[in-house]
Amino acid sequence: MPRFSGAPSRVRRGLMGLALLLGVGLGAQVATAQEARAGWVFTSLPHADLWFHGMAVVDPIGPGPNPLYDPGYPNEIRRAKGGGGSPPTALDTRLGYFRDQFQRDPAFEVLHFLPLYFPQAGRAEFFSALKILVQATEGIPRAPTSHTAFGLAAVGSVLTTRAQRAVLGEFISALEAEWDSFFGDFWRDGAVPREQTLASLQQSWTAAFLPALGPFLDGVGMSGGVVALVPAIGVEGRIFNGTPQNSFDNVLMVSAPAGPENGLEAVFSMLRELSFPLVRRVMDRTGGAAGNPDEEESLAARAAIRSGALILHMYRPDDLVTYQRFFLSRAGRSAPTAEAMEGAFRDSFPLEADFVEALREEILTTVTDGGIG
Repeated sequence: MPRFSGAPSRVRRGLMGLALLLGVGLGAQVATAQEARAGWVFTSLPHADLWFHGMAVVDPIGPGPNPLYDPGYPNEIRRAKGGGGSPPTALDTRLGYFRDQFQRDPAFEVLHFLPLYFPQAGRAEFFSALKILVQATEGIPRAPTSHTAFGLAAVGSVLTTRAQRAVLGEFISALEAEWDSFFGDFWRDGAVPREQTLASLQQSWTAAFLPALGPFLDGVGMSGGVVALVPAIGVEGRIFNGTPQNSFDNVLMVSAPAGPENGLEAVFSMLRELSFPLVRRVMDRTGGAAGNPDEEESLAARAAIRSGALILHMYRPDDLVTYQRFFLSRAGRSAPTAEAMEGAFRDSFPLEADFVEALREEILTTVTDGGIG
């Protein structure tokens, strides 16, 4: 059964039920390409970059207590548009309308995760499929391609009313106009540093991190998949765990590093996202923050960061201080000396000692048992 481990609890519960109904359609999309490469592949997806660009400028916080996007991204985009002399786009002029619609109806929370369900679709293919859904007044229409079948069913099972689909159609139109008037050129202008970052990151992952982290990845059933680097995403990445029967059908979307020299940041973000299944199991077992959705999400976010540090301590200890410094900086805290790093890290992402021990045991047990992830 697919799992939606990084989503806010109310989104995750709804999508878990959806996964039971839909089966494992997404896994087949990802598995074939990834198994051929036998590991994680770092990539950039223009449709994901455009979609999350739109969501970040419309609703940068999203549901739950943890902002789902880079807080500085909207201002960066405003500067880019102002510096280029671009007139206001359709997205700019309708920000308030879309924000009101998305925040008013909890069903629209799915939009903060939507590109996860279309990992192999091209930009035109992605939007064509969504427009077919918009035109369908009820039910789930037939998908135009195999790359869009799961995603179309996923979104269509959440946005079921004519009014919801009409709003989705308006947002799609605004995004397509945004690509034509601004974002397409903006995305293409970043092609060279983006490709350099991807190539450098893939090389570092294959040569250094994969050999060290292989036992952990195999243990949690996430030996491979797609990692998309998305500029609009902040600390809160996105993760779609595939089926237990296939450890190569996973999809991650994490914040894009500023350049090749910052490639380690993507690996650190990746470890945080990969930790969510472990964290959720520990929370279920210990009852951590049960009954309070906001506290539950805050606990999960802190625990995932701490879990990534535990994994590095076990498998790549030389990178631990850099990892801690990265997440301290993301939390807006000054990095202390290396000697004081551990204390500052624990203080910034506090967990009860019993929870930390349970998390450590979960990591060890999962790897020892070969992973039921």
